[in-house]
Amino acid sequence: MAAHGIPRYSLQGEQTEEGRQKELQKIEKYRQLDQSVREKIAEQQYTPETLEKIAELLTSNPEYYTVWNYRRQVLRNEFSRAASAGSNEAAAEQIATLIKNDLLFTVPLLRSFPKCYWIWNYRTWLLDEAKRLLPVPAARRFWQEELGLVGKMLTLDSRNFHGWGYRRFVVETLRELNSEEQEGPQMTQTEYEYAKKMIGANLSNFSAWHYRTKLIQRMLNEKSASDAERKAMLDDGTSSPLSFALPEDSVRVCVLTYHTGRIELDPSCLV
Repeated sequence: MAAHGIPRYSLQGEQTEEGRQKELQKIEKYRQLDQSVREKIAEQQYTPETLEKIAELLTSNPEYYTVWNYRRQVLRNEFSRAASAGSNEAAAEQIATLIKNDLLFTVPLLRSFPKCYWIWNYRTWLLDEAKRLLPVPAARRFWQEELGLVGKMLTLDSRNFHGWGYRRFVVETLRELNSEEQEGPQMTQTEYEYAKKMIGANLSNFSAWHYRTKLIQRMLNEKSASDAERKAMLDDGTSSPLSFALPEDSVRVCVLTYHTGRIELDPSCLV
């Protein structure tokens, strides 16, 4: 997920000789760690120790996509061991713990490297594994927590279109995992209210506006709206106005309505 005005990395360099020597030592340590991880993977040492060393390496360099693939290899082996170690319930619990721990591992990395796509790709893989390996209720909990994380990320960077795209992806997956049909319309309404709130917080949040238009279409389809109902909602713009207070005038309230192909502002706001 990219971020507006947020640097890709927050690195602090030292200009002193002592600082340069420390940097050289860090580089040498990194090379040794990299070599150690490569050797363990080549020897198929898929152990917790290897997983720990991989975590250390990724903490230093989360852009090292090959090492993310190494981590997948080790986790797949751990999943297989868990599945063959005991009952289905015990296996599911152990797999869920492994997935949860790895999701937690990536959170600090996302705070420092919010634009690193490899971290997001790996989280998506973990969530897909939850969907594949765990009972639906357990998998759903992971995806619901991911929706909460996306909400926090969009609070920090509300116009991040990558983040909005990821939110749509998570919501669609939750729709698949929800067994009761009535949960679909409820989720659409909840997401509509969320988009409306984000627009109210920042009128130039075009990603939120785009998401809102998609949700309006879905709401109409879910309600099997008639042509007249669709026309009323999409043409006259009065069914779902967005009200907001102008910063210069806390008393006067403006109404913004969406007409087909255009957005209109109440003329009284321009006085």
